[in-house]
Amino acid sequence: MKEADMLKDILQYRINNQIFYNRNIIDIRNPEVRAVLTQLRDDEMRSIVKLQQKIEKLEAPSGIISKVFPSQPNF
Repeated sequence: MKEADMLKDILQYRINNQIFYNRNIIDIRNPEVRAVLTQLRDDEMRSIVKLQQKIEKLEAPSGIISKVFPSQPNF
C-alpha cells in the first residue's frame, strides 16, 4: 500500500470523527461537555488540513521546485 493511500484512509477516519463530533455537539446541553467536543472537533479539523496538504504534496508532480526544496533532505 502506498503512503498516499494510507494517508487517505487516515483522512477518512479523521473526517468521520469530525462528523461524529458535529452531530453530537448539537444535542449536548452541558456547556463543559460541549466545549470538550468542540475542542476535539477543532483538533480533528487541524489534522484534516495537515493530512490533505501532505497528500497533495505526495501526489504533486515533481518539478523544479521539488528538486530545489525536497520534502526530505538528501544527505
